[in-house]
This record gives sequence, C-alpha cells and structure tokens, in this order.
Amino acid sequence: MKKEEFPTFLNEQPTVIFGRTTRELLIIVCGLVAGYTAWGNISILLPGTGGTVLGITCAVLLTLLSIAVALISIASRPMEEWLFCWLTYTLMPKLYIYKPLEENREDPADEKSKNEQQSDTDNTADAIDED
Repeated sequence: MKKEEFPTFLNEQPTVIFGRTTRELLIIVCGLVAGYTAWGNISILLPGTGGTVLGITCAVLLTLLSIAVALISIASRPMEEWLFCWLTYTLMPKLYIYKPLEENREDPADEKSKNEQQSDTDNTADAIDED
C-alpha cells in the first residue's frame, strides 16, 4: 500500500532574507521608498537646515511606521488587514432604511370613508336623542 505525504507547514510563509517573509520585506521596502521620496520633496520645498531636518524626520517616521505595520500583528492578523477593515467600515455609506409596519399605515381613502361613517353614526345618534 502506497503512503501519501501531506505538507506539514501549510499556514507558514517561507522566509526570504533575514528570516523575514516576502510580505514583510515588501512593506518595509515601500516604507523606505516613501520615506526617501518625502525626504527629497521636503528638502527641495524647504531649503536650508529646517527643511533637511523636517525631511529626515518624515523619512524616519514613515520608515518606522512601515516596519511596525510589517512586523506587528493583532489577533494573529497583520496590521494591513486591520487597516483595510477600518477603511472599508469608514468609507462604506451608512444607510438606514425605515419601513413602517403595514398595520400602522392607513390609506387616505380609508380614512375619508371612516370619517363619513362616523358622521353618519353621529347624525343617527342625534336623531334618536331628539325623539
């Protein structure tokens, strides 16, 4: 009888460099590119020492943010999944539909006929009282 072999590491991602997965490395690289772009743009827009310091600060913050997003997971889910869930919830239009119960809705024609019946009953009652 031939034995079947099943893979044992189905839920684990393969590591590429430094023990990091491809997803983590791509997020970190995107953060580095965003930081470098911000540093270059801010340094050009604000020449001098203040622009350089602000550019470096923004670059470091973007890089640290990308590292945090890549490496931190909450409830065994990566941070970008939580970000997408929050964005979906925030951007989804809130629509509340009110549909009244059928028994509470009254047709205006029915109300008019009820008023006529009521006035006929009142007239009959007045006629009986006069006798």
